[in-house]
Amino acid sequence: MDFFFWLALITLVGMLAFGFEGIRGAGRIEWLDNVSSVQESTLPSVSIIVPALNEEENIRAALHSLLNLDYEPVEIIVLNDRSTDNTGAILDDMSGHYSRLNVIHIKELPEGWLGKNHALYRGAQEATGDYLLFSDADVVMEPSTLKRAIGYAREQSLDHLTLFFKAVLPSSVLQMVVIELGVGLVSYLRPWKASDPSSQCFVGVGAFNLVKAKSYWQSGGHKTIRLCPLDDLKLGQSLKRSGFRQDCLYGYHFISVKWYGSLQEMTQGLLKNTFAALNYSFGRLCIFTLLQILISIWPVWALFFTALPARAANFAIVLLTGFFYLSAALKSDISPRHILWFPLTPYIRIYMTWKAVLLTLITGGINWRGTFYSLKKLKENDFP
Repeated sequence: MDFFFWLALITLVGMLAFGFEGIRGAGRIEWLDNVSSVQESTLPSVSIIVPALNEEENIRAALHSLLNLDYEPVEIIVLNDRSTDNTGAILDDMSGHYSRLNVIHIKELPEGWLGKNHALYRGAQEATGDYLLFSDADVVMEPSTLKRAIGYAREQSLDHLTLFFKAVLPSSVLQMVVIELGVGLVSYLRPWKASDPSSQCFVGVGAFNLVKAKSYWQSGGHKTIRLCPLDDLKLGQSLKRSGFRQDCLYGYHFISVKWYGSLQEMTQGLLKNTFAALNYSFGRLCIFTLLQILISIWPVWALFFTALPARAANFAIVLLTGFFYLSAALKSDISPRHILWFPLTPYIRIYMTWKAVLLTLITGGINWRGTFYSLKKLKENDFP
């Protein structure tokens, strides 16, 4: 028994322990499909808040889906956050045809705010609803989505409900990267524990964060997380720390987002929040990289460069990894054929992560959609 065998055995045992806990936990999350639309004659009012910065490609489809929601009373507040394309003109045109659409043009970003966080906070200030639904300008919803969500939130006495969405991507490689991202995020956050008041686990998804207005303001809202790039997760964490009840549901058949069109776009898009996801810690980056090598990269190479029994143990790791990704794909309503790329995607993930961190360190901050945010201020104002 050599070093490589014991390394593989320890890795395999760890994967079995954490992996099957994740599968069991993911199985405890309910599907929005199984939630009936609330049928009450009088429903609580909802304000849907959508920030938009240079979203001319997706904004019409997103807003039409919101306008077609089978719910009353609802108002839709769209924040045109300093757009330089045709977003503002599109919004003005649509607001002239739909009275429920309230368009606010933001010309300047106040000091000490991330652009999106400020837009969401500004929208909340304008809102009159009993519930606030924070969403994005590229999100398309099925008409019954809000009625089902409100029904579940009221039935479970929740202050905060979030829904997992279906990412619309053009290639199998991108789909596999998303599967890997999702597995890593779910393993770390354990969202099935978010509903447990005794657990510190929390959840938040930018595509659909439904919050009681009273609870939002009592927790401090986005002002508490004004310079946090992970605004959706941090809002969930802030609400959980304030003692409010939250939960999550699978909404893959009700919410879709036309996400990145290429690996280059995804790499660029993740520059904003990758280092924040690591709590601005270079040590965490090294741990992440080591885990990727031990779990996803070395076992594949070990099939060619080690002898029995190490080769057999590493083969078991590769099979187990594929099984976990297959389970995640099926749970996420993603075609299983995409997992054939799983031996390649760890290299892509490491490249994306290191590029984001190194660029942030070299430039001293993040440059997001035309605005520079210094790393020093991001760290000082981070919600721990």
